[in-house]
Amino acid sequence: MPSKEELIALVRKYYDSSNAFMFTTEPSPEIKRHDEIWKQWIAHMEPWYAFRDELRSTLPNYVIGETYPSMDGGPRCMVYLPKESWSPKSNWDVVGCVSLLAPVYFVYGVEWDYIDGRRQNIRANFEQPPPGMAWPAQVVARTIEKIFGFSAFPRELVETPVPLYAGLLEPPETTLFHTLFTSAPSNIP
Repeated sequence: MPSKEELIALVRKYYDSSNAFMFTTEPSPEIKRHDEIWKQWIAHMEPWYAFRDELRSTLPNYVIGETYPSMDGGPRCMVYLPKESWSPKSNWDVVGCVSLLAPVYFVYGVEWDYIDGRRQNIRANFEQPPPGMAWPAQVVARTIEKIFGFSAFPRELVETPVPLYAGLLEPPETTLFHTLFTSAPSNIP
């Protein structure tokens, strides 16, 4: 597992430290490196497919989804409760992220309420999952470790500020989590 300092130095290679990129049509060296790492991943997605397939096999009673916006630091896989299990308050989906920038992963939750036939009050939750979702969260973590060989990103580093622009975030809001994984953790399909 890289140190906090190593991770910060690493993400600086892939995200801009000023907003100059907003005023030019030419991508910065950081954006070019970021785009290149995504192109490499898309060209070799076999491990991701194996990961996703193993989750579907191990968690047959859940819905497995995925998202990989190229502005993020890596792809995310979601484990959703089946619709018949939804309750009006405090539903919890598991999200597993792998970073394309460093050999680390993180598992967190997206909480939401089901009101008037819609998912509402959607919010990311970086705490431990509730008892009903602890097992799927463990399966996601174990499967990432097995398929990718990555280390868990420590929760104590989630809020580490980095002076970088990631997605729609800018300093001082941007954290190490935002750059390694996603700048919009509650935005899942």
